[in-house]
Order: sequence, then structure tokens, then C-alpha cells
Amino acid sequence: MALIEQRMTQADDGARIAYEVRHEPGASPAILALHGVLVGTSNWVHQMLRLPQFHWIAPFFRGHGNSAPAGERPTIERAAYDALAVLDAEDVEQAVVIGNSLGATVALALGLLRPERVRGLLLVEPSVPALLPDRGGDRLSAAARRARVLLDDGKVDEALDLFLTPRLGADWPQKVGRRRLAEWRHNVHSTPAWFDAVMDFDPGPGPLAALDIPTLLVYGANTQPEYRELTLAVADALPPTDLVEVPDAGHGVPVDNPDAFNALLLEFLERIGVGGSS
Repeated sequence: MALIEQRMTQADDGARIAYEVRHEPGASPAILALHGVLVGTSNWVHQMLRLPQFHWIAPFFRGHGNSAPAGERPTIERAAYDALAVLDAEDVEQAVVIGNSLGATVALALGLLRPERVRGLLLVEPSVPALLPDRGGDRLSAAARRARVLLDDGKVDEALDLFLTPRLGADWPQKVGRRRLAEWRHNVHSTPAWFDAVMDFDPGPGPLAALDIPTLLVYGANTQPEYRELTLAVADALPPTDLVEVPDAGHGVPVDNPDAFNALLLEFLERIGVGGSS
């Protein structure tokens, strides 16, 4: 069996959803890992490789990997139902759901839509701009508009620059290998549509306040101020929830500081009673 298997299933609208699995004999519990808007399932490479005792399931959102195109108007709710289709394909009734950035927002939606399928939520910098005054000044939509103009002109790396320079610095093309760069160049084409989806997602204060799932919120000590603000807004909207700042990490905590993130994950799993041994 391959170290990490590539699999495919169909959503209820017939669209193909690609996903990766690492499931060694006896591995438990199932962890559904939902990626950020640019990185794809490589968001979780340090978890899937270093913690093989768990049943890892990592879908590609539409517009990423070999999944169907995102289309003009993807929604956070649609992405949550796509993730459910992957759980069904794996015959997993209930999973711990972890997410980073876009993936954290989709994980939150999944918990709201189908709480019986979610054993726990570990959310790394979720974004729900509807929780902020004036939706946070429409920053995500403004970035999406700028990116669309550049992508329409074929300026793919210039579009990537909008998202990567604030996080990695202007020399980001020199900091990654060819495969990672190719992944980003593919995924950036769906990024504006997913930013719009995040802006449109508004579950309302009532459902968030009533969420009855063990939840851990995480943000990076070096993240951009707007992402910290969005994470704190989610924390304020949920029932009393643990909130942890991870040192030496920006917006991509699972990649930036995998040792610290993996320790948090193990502690969280142990606290909710589904295992956490190394």
C-alpha cells in the first residue's frame, strides 16, 4: 500500500472530489483534514507523515488537485457537503475535523450542518468576516478583485504575490520547490472565488453560540493582524472555547510549527477521549 493513497469519489451533484488517505492497520480515530486556499493537502504533510497512528483523510476542495473546478460561485456549505461525501466514501460515521484558514471555515460549517458527524473541531485561523463590523472592511473581497484582474491578464505569479508576500516575503518564489510552486499556480485560479465564498458565509450568531462540539481554536503568533482578528471573532461567537497562540508560526501553523501543532492535536484528542498517544 502506498504511504499516502490518492482516491476519488463523487459529490451529490456528480462532481468529482479527490482526496488523500493514510490508513494503516488499526489506525484510529479518523481525522478529516481540510486545507487552506492555496496549499492543498500539503497543508497536512507534517501531520499525516509524523502521526501515522491516526486514520487521515484529506480532501481537495474544488479547484484544487484533481477535484472538479470550483466554478464561479462555490460556497462554504457546498464544500462541507463535499467533505461529507468523502467521509461516506471511507465509511466513516464520525471524525475529528481539523482545518486551516479556508479549511477551518469549512470545518466550522460542517460542525454546524452535521454535528453528529463531528467528534471534535480543531480550527486554525478560521475566517467568518460576517462576524466583524462592516465584514472586516471587505479586505478579502478587495484581494479577490485584484487577483481576478491579474489572472485574467495571465499574470499568475503576480496574483500569487498578493497572497504570499505578506506571509512569506517578497522572495517567496525562491523559498519553495518546483512542485509546491506548481501547486500554488494551479490553486490560485480558484482563490478569488473561494475568498468570495468566505465573505458570503454567515451562519448567524445563534447557531454559533449553540455549537455543542469540543473545539480548539489556534492562531499563529506571527500571523497577519486581520487573521488574528478573524480568529478572535470566532472565539467570541462560540461557547467558551480554548484559544491557543502558537509561537514561531504565521497563518499556516501546521506547516510553520508542526511540532507545536502536533502536540496540541495530541492533547486535544486525549482531552476529548479519542486517543492521543504518540
